[in-house]
Amino acid sequence: MRKRRSLRNAQVITVLVMAAFLGLIGRLVFISTHDGEALLSRANRQHRSVIPIRSRRGKIADSRGFIFATTVLRRSVFADPKIIPDKQEAARRVAAILGLDAVELGDDLVAAGDRRFFVIQRGVTEAQAGRIRQSGIHGLGVFDEPARSYPMNGIAASIIGFVSPDGVGVTGLERQCDEWLRGENGHKTIIRDAGRKAFWLADHGYRPSRDGLHLILTLDAEIQAIVEHELLSAVGEYDAESGFAIAMQPKTGAILAMVNVPGFDPGRYRDYDPERYRNRTITDPFEPGSTFKPVIAAAALAENVVRLDEVIDCEGGLWIVGTRRLHDHHPYGKLSFVDVLVKSSNIGMAKIGTRLGKERLYAYVKQFGFGEKTGIDLQAEDRGILRPLDRWDDYSVTSVPMGQEIAVTAVQLVRAFCVFANGGMLVQPHVLRAVLAADGRIVNDFSNPPPVGRAISEEIAETIKNKILLRVVSSGNSRAKLSNYQVFGKTGTAQIPKRGGGGYERDAYVGSFVGGAPARNPQVMVLVSVRRPDRSLGYYGGTVAAPAARRILARTLAYLQIPPDDPPASVNAAQATRPVD
Repeated sequence: MRKRRSLRNAQVITVLVMAAFLGLIGRLVFISTHDGEALLSRANRQHRSVIPIRSRRGKIADSRGFIFATTVLRRSVFADPKIIPDKQEAARRVAAILGLDAVELGDDLVAAGDRRFFVIQRGVTEAQAGRIRQSGIHGLGVFDEPARSYPMNGIAASIIGFVSPDGVGVTGLERQCDEWLRGENGHKTIIRDAGRKAFWLADHGYRPSRDGLHLILTLDAEIQAIVEHELLSAVGEYDAESGFAIAMQPKTGAILAMVNVPGFDPGRYRDYDPERYRNRTITDPFEPGSTFKPVIAAAALAENVVRLDEVIDCEGGLWIVGTRRLHDHHPYGKLSFVDVLVKSSNIGMAKIGTRLGKERLYAYVKQFGFGEKTGIDLQAEDRGILRPLDRWDDYSVTSVPMGQEIAVTAVQLVRAFCVFANGGMLVQPHVLRAVLAADGRIVNDFSNPPPVGRAISEEIAETIKNKILLRVVSSGNSRAKLSNYQVFGKTGTAQIPKRGGGGYERDAYVGSFVGGAPARNPQVMVLVSVRRPDRSLGYYGGTVAAPAARRILARTLAYLQIPPDDPPASVNAAQATRPVD
């Protein structure tokens, strides 16, 4: 009897075990069918970590290989908020090491929720990184990440631009060429044990990063530094609001330097007013004043409405045209056509403009590239202001030849003067020379863009340069003269129009000089403009801009080892003249 009861009990137990086992199998099948994917995903999240591998952003270098922008590694502190046992305690300890606000950091860690990678602070010191590692805080670590660096500080900042803390281009070439520079991030997937310690690299869990491409510019860092130094000195000497300058190769259109004062340091861009980020040499049009007169002189010679030796009556300094009264800065009587330019007579130029008439005047202004973007390979270029021909009035033919009723950008104006230096061609301004791969292979070559077209004949270009622009600089007490090079160029002084129109601001001027050297074989064309100088210290272009241009030319030509000129036979010693604009 006892034996039979034991057998029955054993059978019951067996049935119960089998039932439990079948129930467990059923539960496993149910879980696998209904919740398996979610649970597997949860397990993967707990035991796998995907760590980003940041690409190195490409370098930006000048034409000789000197670095404007590069990428360096910096120590940064991160947290895995999901596994930090006590976020407030961790925040308190970390804040003490890094000098942060403990309450704010604690709130950030809580708000991060289930995020597995949260950057606490970038750019920590080696000492701070060591203390973080030694702290033993679970869920906290130190990693190296690429960071943008600008070794030349503020040199060429408005052209180079800067990137955000996350490495995205914000302004300048950093933004414009971001697709080339940024590269492509990679990642690695790490398998971790129950204690979150890494012990294996997951199969197919590694994708290397691809570093960005490098930009080579036409800028020369040494010339850029020369121009920035001299422009900054001029702006400071005349207590001016601002200034801008360009140095360009007249035969190729390659930009050697492009400067805005005041500038900024892209490595500390938050310390500056965003107004300083703008590249004003291409974005801000201004009235060119007398620097525009050689363009009209070239048109007049091309159309045979004036002879080189012709004498023009400048009316003793006052000419009444209808209801308009035109004045010269000094009262001139009869002047040769050349002296109209040398002495910068507004009346003489206005008379030449009336001979050309609206249609021809407008056509030549367009032919020199005004009223249109130059197409320079920089973003945000302005087209300047040139009213359509059907909006010109009877005064336009006298205003435009004086550099009024029109607004130009610095890059438009310096390109127009290159026409006189290169035999009449309108070149294509550019700052990009090449894009290189990491191994030095050329990906894109931008070094020789074709000219836009011919603006005037070679003969007229040479005539304007040798018979007029050389005389402007060589005559009298010009402050643009060099002892060992023949400089050619033109000064200009223009009033600043009121915002919204309605005349000009009182005592507000832009003083400019545009010129080049050596006359025999021009290698460098320079524009310098000083905006809103203190009128009591001087405001004429010949006073505030020409000396800076002279120093830029002297230092640049010496740096480039350009042989000095022999004085051309066409330039004779001229009688001293008063300063002109």
